[in-house]
Amino acid sequence: PPLFPLSQLLRDICPDEAIPRIHVVDIGAMILSEAEDVWKPLVRKSLCASVVGFEPCAEECDRLNASTASSSSAAAAPTYRWLPWALGDGSVGEFRLCSAPMTSSMLEPNIPLLRRFVQLEEVTTVAKRIEMQTRRLDDLQAELPGGAAEFLKLDVQGYELAVLQGASESLKKVLVIHTEVEFVEMYKDQPLFAEVDRCLRERGFVFHRFASIHGRPMKPIHLLQNPLQPISQQMWADAVYVRDLWELRDHSRDELLKTALILHELYKSYDVVHHVLQKVDEVVAKRYLDTVLATR
Repeated sequence: PPLFPLSQLLRDICPDEAIPRIHVVDIGAMILSEAEDVWKPLVRKSLCASVVGFEPCAEECDRLNASTASSSSAAAAPTYRWLPWALGDGSVGEFRLCSAPMTSSMLEPNIPLLRRFVQLEEVTTVAKRIEMQTRRLDDLQAELPGGAAEFLKLDVQGYELAVLQGASESLKKVLVIHTEVEFVEMYKDQPLFAEVDRCLRERGFVFHRFASIHGRPMKPIHLLQNPLQPISQQMWADAVYVRDLWELRDHSRDELLKTALILHELYKSYDVVHHVLQKVDEVVAKRYLDTVLATR
């Protein structure tokens, strides 16, 4: 957890001002047993107004709906909605359901490359192919509470650029993006990090940080105590982008506060949060700075 809850500090400084709650859109929302959803801390702190998720694996989408069926009625809980749709640029394609569902994609796994690495071919072998119409996020605003995605998470196995190209209007309201990116062609003809980065920069987003970086060892060398631990080759990562980070033009007070809350609670980006809060109020920024320095 972060050094201290930003929401409590804001309540102390501005007791008559409601703390804004954030609308989350999760594209590629499958439950991964080894890690919680990146946005979950916002739910725990009662900072999340809604979560709309898209997961084209029908069984996984059913699991998501079952897992949150009772939680939406809890006090200060967000509303949840999970939809079994593949997002993209609106084209028709083939959804590849793989041996490990988390590796399923609208793109073909690049098996000749993947088999060079420990235990990647085994989890990316296509088990079933399904023709699927992708949907553009821009066409689904009516499905989103508040009509906006303010925190956008993407985990779509190489299909990130197509999803972003189908979300040009939606991105104008997004504050922070957390997206998986790849550095090597794990799926055939997939756009790599450079292309995704260019797309987001052209739409006014600034790269903030990698939240995580991953790889696998190349065969036959691996560590006996952890065969999956990468030795040198980095392959994919989770990248974080912030809309207009340097100037924060056209952000309302609520949007600035939401940006600060996301960066503080999810990424512990204290220096950048202070920068954002300076655009809100010098008193708030000074109190935040003093609190960070006193608790480091």
